[in-house]
This record gives sequence, structure tokens and C-alpha cells, in this order.
Amino acid sequence: MGTLWLFLAREWADTRRNSRVLPLFLIMPIIMIALPLLLALLAPALVPAPHVRQDPSTLAILHTLSRIPEFAAWPPAEGLARYLLRATLGVFLLMPIAMASTAAAFSIVGEKQQHTLEPILATPITDRQLLLGKLAACSVPTILVTVAAGLIAIIGVDIVFATRSLSVPLPDRFWALTLLVLAPALTIAVALVTMRLSARSSDPQATVQTSALAILPAFLLIVALLGPMLAVSFPGTCAACVVVLLIDVALFRMNVVRFRREEILTTWK
Repeated sequence: MGTLWLFLAREWADTRRNSRVLPLFLIMPIIMIALPLLLALLAPALVPAPHVRQDPSTLAILHTLSRIPEFAAWPPAEGLARYLLRATLGVFLLMPIAMASTAAAFSIVGEKQQHTLEPILATPITDRQLLLGKLAACSVPTILVTVAAGLIAIIGVDIVFATRSLSVPLPDRFWALTLLVLAPALTIAVALVTMRLSARSSDPQATVQTSALAILPAFLLIVALLGPMLAVSFPGTCAACVVVLLIDVALFRMNVVRFRREEILTTWK
């Protein structure tokens, strides 16, 4: 266990020094915090505007919300604001995907280029410990930043609502489950997929591009198909959490089984 903690400390130090990863950890949270704040500021102004009342898309959303007791209990402007805030959770799932995939892309192939992985593999550390350390270095900072950005967004949105003498909308059970379970589980899944690509690649940039081509289209498809359900169906959100957690377990086991320590030590140049 002591060896694992030393390895984790080294991995986290390498992540902080990576100039291509650090900007994402600074820029993405700002964007994610700003989006729900803007929605909280602008959403109440949408419904009262006469020209917006005739907008088919807005009318369709209001008609849908009128049939959902959770939102129908509020005035139209407030109900719309709460729904739009719920919908921004999909963007909070995009943030860990972008950050974890970029960090994981350099996790193995980056060390290959720097010739620092072979000495680690020559130590008694097991493949499971190695991959667990790499996974923690990629996912833990991402999870912490995502949760912190979510908390700041929640506080900001509640302040906006409180200044208008409205009941604070956040955190609700959807935000809590998404930030504390679904986003971390998705972060781990993305990191494991990218680590597998990194172990088979010789170029970090190619790994980033390949992971983007493999992960982002799948994410966008899932959001398009399941996004509306995840915004209004709590059992659906719970089911999504369970599925992603099971995928995490399967991916980690696959990475351990398919990790080729001897190949790295003998054939990597």
C-alpha cells in the first residue's frame, strides 16, 4: 500500500506539471459555472416576452412542463428556469469527459516518450497497482474539479433566485446524483478507455484525437437519446449510474488483463 501511495503522489505531480492538461482544468470549470448562472439570470425573462410566447419551441417546452407535476407546480417562468437548469447537467457530464480523456491520453504513452515508464515497471509494483495509480491520477482531480464547479454553480444559482424572492432550486436530487455518482463514474469510464488507447499508442496527440473520435460521438448520441429522460426521470438517472458503474468494473478488469508489461519492457524504443 505504501508503494501505491508513493506512486499516486508521483502521478499527481506529473499531472500538475503537464502544460497541455492544466489549461483544461482552469477553463472548463469557468464555462460550466457560467452556463447555469446565465440560465438563472435569463430564463425568467423568456416567458413574459410577447414575441417569445409565440415561439413554437418555447411553447412546446412549456406545454411539456405543464404535464410534469414537478415543474407544473411553479409559475411558467420559474418552471422553465428550473427545467433549463436541470438540462445543464448534460454539460457537467461533458466536462469530466474532456478533462479525463486529455489527462489519460498522456498517462502511459507520455511516459513512454520520456522513458520514465520502464523503470517503474521494473519495480515490484503490480499491473493492478500501476493502472489504479494511473486511473486515480487522471480521474480524482477531474472529479474534484467537477464537484467543486457544481457546488459553485449551485451557490450562484441559489443567490440569483434568492435575490428575486424565489425559492432556491438547487441542489435537487438530480444534481446531487449526477455530480456525486454519474459524473465520477463517467470520468472513470472515459479515463479507462483512453488509458487503453494510450497503452497501444506511440503519440499522445494521436491518442487524444482517437479518444475524441471514439468517445465524444458516443456521448453526444447518449445525450440526444437519453438526455430528456435523465432530466425528468430520477429512476432513469439511477439506472444510468448503475450501468456506468458496471462498465467501470468491466473496463478496469479488461485493462489489467490486457496490459502487456513484458512487451513494454522489451519492445518499446
